[in-house]
Amino acid sequence: MSDDIVENLKEPSQWKRIAFMIALAVALYVATIVLTLLSIAQALFSLLTGESNENLRALGKDLATYVHQIWSFLSYNSELKPFPFSPYPGSEEQGSEEAEQTVAAEPAPEETPASAKRAPRKTAAKKKTASPADDESAAGE
Repeated sequence: MSDDIVENLKEPSQWKRIAFMIALAVALYVATIVLTLLSIAQALFSLLTGESNENLRALGKDLATYVHQIWSFLSYNSELKPFPFSPYPGSEEQGSEEAEQTVAAEPAPEETPASAKRAPRKTAAKKKTASPADDESAAGE
């Protein structure tokens, strides 16, 4: 067990990833500040004009995507190194690279087999069972 740990500590790719993670953590901090300022600016713009600013909204969307990419990399859910190591979110090149480098795509929702699905229960209509006394009274009429 300790030999595995020593081997992992000697692995240069692990140290490179940690260095990228530190740099991206700083970028995440800056991006969070920018997103906060962007949110305040959008709220002020909305108060003054009565509608949101399309350019600020597009920038906010791209920045939110960038923050998501950073968190995915920091949590080892993606091998894609976000901007500046890959194209900025919203660029045309970005979509194809992300698809290639994602470690594990989200699994497709499992479909329940038809045999396992239950049909809704129908309440059975109560059958009126005739007693022998009822038969005699009906025949006598």
